[in-house]
Amino acid sequence: MVARKSARAGKLGEPVSAEEKIARALGLLLVRNLEQKNEQVTLLRSIGFEVPDIAAMLGMTENHVNVAAFRARKKTGKKSA
Repeated sequence: MVARKSARAGKLGEPVSAEEKIARALGLLLVRNLEQKNEQVTLLRSIGFEVPDIAAMLGMTENHVNVAAFRARKKTGKKSA
């Protein structure tokens, strides 16, 4: 799981730790074949990435990540009904 304090690193030119770079690279490899952002966000959240990490990795705002996660949960809920 990605540490919460590292989630803020890398914004506005701040340095990113080697561990954070590796974690982000592995996360991007994991979701590279998923076309929908909602699916990418859901998968990254399920393996422990925090919203700021996902936003930085996918080039999204934190709000957009939250919306994508909500839409994915809503879609999943509709399938089970």
